[in-house]
Amino acid sequence: MSWRWPRVLALALVLLAAVTVANIWLHGRSRAHEGTRSQLNELNVLLHEESSLQWKTLASRNTPVKVARELGAIRLREREILDRLPNAGNISSQIRNYHAVLDVELGLLGVGKTAEALTIEQTKTDPAFVVLADTLQRLEDSEIADADLAKHLADLTLVLAMAAALIAIGLLLYRFEREHRRSMRVQQTALETLAEHEALVRHQAAHDPLTGLANRRALTDLLARARGPHALLLVDLDDFKPVNDRYGHAAGDELLIAVAGRLRDAAGDATVVRLGGDEFAIVMPGGEPEAVPVAERVVSSIGTPFAIAGTTVRIGASVGLATTDDPGDEDRLLREADEAMYRVKQSHKGGFAVSCVMTAR
Repeated sequence: MSWRWPRVLALALVLLAAVTVANIWLHGRSRAHEGTRSQLNELNVLLHEESSLQWKTLASRNTPVKVARELGAIRLREREILDRLPNAGNISSQIRNYHAVLDVELGLLGVGKTAEALTIEQTKTDPAFVVLADTLQRLEDSEIADADLAKHLADLTLVLAMAAALIAIGLLLYRFEREHRRSMRVQQTALETLAEHEALVRHQAAHDPLTGLANRRALTDLLARARGPHALLLVDLDDFKPVNDRYGHAAGDELLIAVAGRLRDAAGDATVVRLGGDEFAIVMPGGEPEAVPVAERVVSSIGTPFAIAGTTVRIGASVGLATTDDPGDEDRLLREADEAMYRVKQSHKGGFAVSCVMTAR
């Protein structure tokens, strides 16, 4: 029955999205109604201003011109509002009728016929204005009611949606918690297995598979992390190739494993690295006084015969020694140790040479 839960969650999300859209739409409707009510209120104010203009024409000869300009500005603003109002047909008709009556009254006042204008004011203008004001008030009340209804519906749909979502999420969490407890043991076993595999991969990435010594990659990290005076011994086996060619690669591998063991013994607490083939390295703390005895032990130990492939073989070791007190001098340290080792190989083999790389900064 677990296949139902993703569908339940999807349905809950769809419902929540639909209600969110509806909520946004309803709030939009509420704002629209409030905007319409605000425009109706502004229109009502403009009509009141317009109705008070006609008696300004009696003030002086120049007043009718000013009144006409003000009247034109007011009616332009009224038209802008009417163009934005939805379903403004009825109110537009009433305003046009009101304007027609008001224009007649203003015309009479403009020619000094005050009595006739007053009669029209009482019989036509005021009743038309009252009807118009009542219509505007009803429209405003209707927009306010619609805005409030839209707000209430939006809030109600949001509350219902949140309640439904919380119930669905609660059920899902309960289901997931049960599944989580059931799978904890399996996950723990998988994590332990993964950790073991990662440890194995890290070990293999930093160690030589044949001898178990650290590899060239590990040497780079060792030199980069070294602090204070430290020494590097590069060890190259002498006459290893003839042994490998004569007795075979299996015997050569056996010899390399035996060499690795003797290098560990000679190096003591220092780290022994196989660089590849018959090349090794030793990284140790300290300067030349601490490193020279190690180099001597390496040359002596490797020079002792090996029992390999049912016979005794002899090889030697050429060692180049370099020391430094600069933690950022790995490249130069390697180069100096390599040069020292090759000086040994070119001269007599089976010994060591020292090249100090001391930097004062």
